[in-house]
Amino acid sequence: MDGKKIFALDIGTRKIMGLVMQEKSGSYEVLSSTIMEHKTRAMMDGQIHDVEEVARGIQSIKEQIEAELQIKLESAAVAAAGRALKTSLGQVVKRRPVMSEISPEEVRALEIEAVHRAQYLLGQEEGRQNVQGDYFCVGYSIISYCLEEQEIGNLVGQVGSEYGVHVIATFLPRVVVDSLFSALKKAGLEVYSLTLEPIAALSLAIPPSMRLLNLALVDIGAGTSDIAIVKNGSIYAYAMVPQGGDKLTESLAATYLLDFNHAEKIKRLLSQQSDIEITDVLGNCSKLQSSEVLQELQPVLNQLLENISHNILELNQKPPDAVICIGGGSLTPSLASSLAEHLNLPHNRVGIKSSDNLEGITLEKDYLKGPQGVTPLGIAYYSFSRVPVPFIKVSVNGREVPVWNLGKLDVSAALLSSGINLGSIYGKPGLGKTIEVNGEVKVFKGEMGTPPLIKLNDSPAFLESTIEEGARIEFIPGKDGKEARVMLQDLLSLSEGEVFVNGEALHLKPLVLINGEEVKADEEIPDRARVLFKPLNRLANILTLAGVGEHWLQEKTYHYYLNDEERTLQWVPVKVLVNGEPGQLNQEVSFGSQLSFSLSQLRPQIKDACSGLEDLRLQVKVNGQMLSLEGKGALIKLQDRVVNLEEELEDGVHLIIDKEKSSAILSDVFRFFEIETSMTGALKMKVDGKEAGFTTPIFNGSVVEIVWEE
Repeated sequence: MDGKKIFALDIGTRKIMGLVMQEKSGSYEVLSSTIMEHKTRAMMDGQIHDVEEVARGIQSIKEQIEAELQIKLESAAVAAAGRALKTSLGQVVKRRPVMSEISPEEVRALEIEAVHRAQYLLGQEEGRQNVQGDYFCVGYSIISYCLEEQEIGNLVGQVGSEYGVHVIATFLPRVVVDSLFSALKKAGLEVYSLTLEPIAALSLAIPPSMRLLNLALVDIGAGTSDIAIVKNGSIYAYAMVPQGGDKLTESLAATYLLDFNHAEKIKRLLSQQSDIEITDVLGNCSKLQSSEVLQELQPVLNQLLENISHNILELNQKPPDAVICIGGGSLTPSLASSLAEHLNLPHNRVGIKSSDNLEGITLEKDYLKGPQGVTPLGIAYYSFSRVPVPFIKVSVNGREVPVWNLGKLDVSAALLSSGINLGSIYGKPGLGKTIEVNGEVKVFKGEMGTPPLIKLNDSPAFLESTIEEGARIEFIPGKDGKEARVMLQDLLSLSEGEVFVNGEALHLKPLVLINGEEVKADEEIPDRARVLFKPLNRLANILTLAGVGEHWLQEKTYHYYLNDEERTLQWVPVKVLVNGEPGQLNQEVSFGSQLSFSLSQLRPQIKDACSGLEDLRLQVKVNGQMLSLEGKGALIKLQDRVVNLEEELEDGVHLIIDKEKSSAILSDVFRFFEIETSMTGALKMKVDGKEAGFTTPIFNGSVVEIVWEE
């Protein structure tokens, strides 16, 4: 055509409609149009099944219009059926560093990965391994974002370690486009422009000035109902319900025993007449009220509207501001008001758009008037206002790629059309490791993945960078980060050396067990390993290596009472000096240290519990010399029984000190006082001036005389 006239074809499931529209000073006039029904099932659900038969139909319409207008038609504007669109859900959840904000580029890459996932799942459903070359992504919408398993409105600028997105993506099978092109070519026509039927209908029913509103367009045809959502100035999402007006016709035919064509005629009369005469296939005639017939149809209509409203709410995540209905099925009585109820909208928010009241368009034929004419008129109208080429061609990594042209295109759209595996645009972080060391859990992070490298016409670019015809795109996906590697020698100090224990050298080498087995220092530690590490330079470990039994190294706390006062005693059977200073069993000993140890009794004695008490000291004077006898100044009783200081201390005992009675005898003096054994004669002993023997009691302040007499 010459640009001022457009030949448009609406190739539907039951009919083909052709028209020539002329643009003049901003107004549009249909110069010629014709319509014909398919003689066979050449079309089913928007897909051409018999290319030759459809081509003959197109050829017939082309020739009729050419004869009427006396012109030669060489190209046509066409639309792919919305019912051929495939919708699939995709979800991606990823992990990332906690301390950095989520960038717009990361969110965009996440969305593209989710679309790629939806594309993959679509192929799985249809038994295909790779669908990148078989489908064009014509749009996607966000169902939800999540951050740390919580739904969130916007990910950009958020901080978290786990984030994800859930999308619904729409794809057009390439076979639909190829068969459409083939049928046109056989009819002697080139493709002037190609769009989607919902987009063509939107161009008339919802002009750009209305698209800031959140609106739903529902095209109820014979076999299907196409849905499109607009918001924020652009087309947002599409869906298709595999039911339409034929469902109502089939119900009428089954209920009243009618053939399909008669039932279709009855359905169309329901909105025009209050009473309807019918003749069933047996020849029986009857007269029915339209309200009665509509009541019979209500369950089927409700099912159709339930499916339509479900898809609208799933796509839009809420009821839209309003719904515009087109297509012949929208003329069904009470359909608009019933749809409003299903969407919880006021009745005046759901309306029917008719083509006979479109501004600036002149019509003559009745079959173009009403809601059924919006789509064919939209196909022609859309071609006046948009670039006629349906695809633009770009180069991705040196390979030519066609990209479905829906308006503003960016790098991500080209990547989705390229067939490149987009399972991970950003490199994945390397796997981390969790290792338990002596009961303490330690986490080691893997290396972070790198962002993708994108160049557009040899300049750095981003996923959202705008592209045009002939754009050259270089794309290198981000590299995955390396997983964490933890070597034994990096995790623990494995140094060796010597200490000296009671004068003998002792070599110390740390003990390391990984999952119960000894390993070498240069071995890598596996994930979730349990590491037992004994550096062996702890004093307790050194004593064990020196031959001291574990039972000598067990520190125990004893609780007891002394004259009703609660006391505790920490007892370690081994006594150790480290470089001359008292040592603690848990202290670290440096290499080269000198250690000495001695073993006492395993359990403490009563004297250990009473050591240092002034009440137990006995002061006596022996041959003019003052002596202090430890533990002899008073009697110690346990439950009225006098106990010996050498008895073992039991946990929880009650000890009583009797200060009035001494437990000392004269022989105790000889533990602290030495006599000259070289003297001869008889040993004479006196206590407080009186002759005494070895068992004579002595008391605090006693005066003792010990002499040899010849």
